[in-house]
Amino acid sequence: MNQFTEEQVQDLAPDAASVKAALKVYGKANWEVFKSERAVWSSIKGSGSKPYLVRIDLSNTAFKCSCPSRKFPCKHGLSLAFYLARNEMDSITVAPEPIWVEEWIDKRVAKVAKTASKPKKVVSPEKVKKKSDDKWKDAVVNILHLELWLKDFVNNGLIDLSAKSTVFFDNLIRRMVDFKMPGINTFLRTIQNVNYGQSGWEHKVLEQVHLLHLLVNSIKSHERLDPDYKKELELLLGWNIKKDELLLNPDTEIVDDVWKILSVIRKEEEGLTSRKTYLYGVTTNRFAYFLDFSFRGAGFSETYVKGRKMQAKLAMYPGVHKNRAVLKIKGSDTNAEFNLKPLSFKDANAQYLERRIKFPFTFDWLGLVASAKIAHHDDKIYLVNENDEILHCFEMSTERFLSVLAITKGHWFDAFVVMNEQGVRLLAIYFNNKIYSL
Repeated sequence: MNQFTEEQVQDLAPDAASVKAALKVYGKANWEVFKSERAVWSSIKGSGSKPYLVRIDLSNTAFKCSCPSRKFPCKHGLSLAFYLARNEMDSITVAPEPIWVEEWIDKRVAKVAKTASKPKKVVSPEKVKKKSDDKWKDAVVNILHLELWLKDFVNNGLIDLSAKSTVFFDNLIRRMVDFKMPGINTFLRTIQNVNYGQSGWEHKVLEQVHLLHLLVNSIKSHERLDPDYKKELELLLGWNIKKDELLLNPDTEIVDDVWKILSVIRKEEEGLTSRKTYLYGVTTNRFAYFLDFSFRGAGFSETYVKGRKMQAKLAMYPGVHKNRAVLKIKGSDTNAEFNLKPLSFKDANAQYLERRIKFPFTFDWLGLVASAKIAHHDDKIYLVNENDEILHCFEMSTERFLSVLAITKGHWFDAFVVMNEQGVRLLAIYFNNKIYSL
């Protein structure tokens, strides 16, 4: 059985250039690969006189290389992963771990044990409340600038909006950053980037203006908001809770489960790479996601392989949705029985709309829909059920569409999706008692 697929290796790469460089290394390397129960390793000749020492932790996927690269994983680690993807694990020679592998694995195991046993200093609830109160006090004052802008915007009407320069929005966008409310810019940029040559553009603009107006009033009346609503609003505004603060808060919800890594989606913009890792708790039937950032290909501190399962404790961010999480303790790849509870198309739509009503600024809903087939019509891809109900699959390539067809052969399957106003993004499918990540 292969430890990786080639698609998984590509997902692990910090950027496309690293994949290209790794494949070049793979083609030139004189491979001598060894394995133990815990790791695989090899030495790869580089530009210097000494070869680079490369190893991969198999139980808790991680990479280490002696090269000076600042990218993680580096091209040598990725090339070794490509070797595993293209060669059967049974064909690799079993050998005693050399000291440079043994010490690295032992340190990783010891670090996990130390982290789990080390007593934590609890964050003072009073300190957390004061920090939040101070932010809300400033927000109530600063949001008046947006309220005044909205009044002028509405008074001037929409007719000349398409002729406005980007400066019309950019000044306010910069001001929201200065006011420490960068999350508001999601709505402003949506208005800024509307296709004004497309029919119905005014409806999209008015919808965003309506949400901004609602946001202004929510901030001004924050003292009367439901606590979960208020916490969700803080995250929306961009008031991110630091990982340590979340982990040390006694009120933080901790969910211990075997988590299936459904999908890992990366986006790059101006040197900043965002990574969203979608997870499904196979016994709790909970959905979660991690949101991480990396600057200029530096890589991420944790490695998540799409399609794997891991035993882990997640700390959940407070709020209405309670889907965003950070890793508290990560265990090994493991197996567990599924406890799937898929929803009908109708119930999935109802649950999404219920979330939107409860928190109007909801962008995405994570869920599992039952008994679907995939179909292609008029250059669009859909999920359809036996009642001829449809869900539009946005941002889905023809290659991925064909992959689903190849797996299911036209039969019914359950679909893990992210639902929003565009339709659904297909993350994974459940077919013949197995989850296939896409």
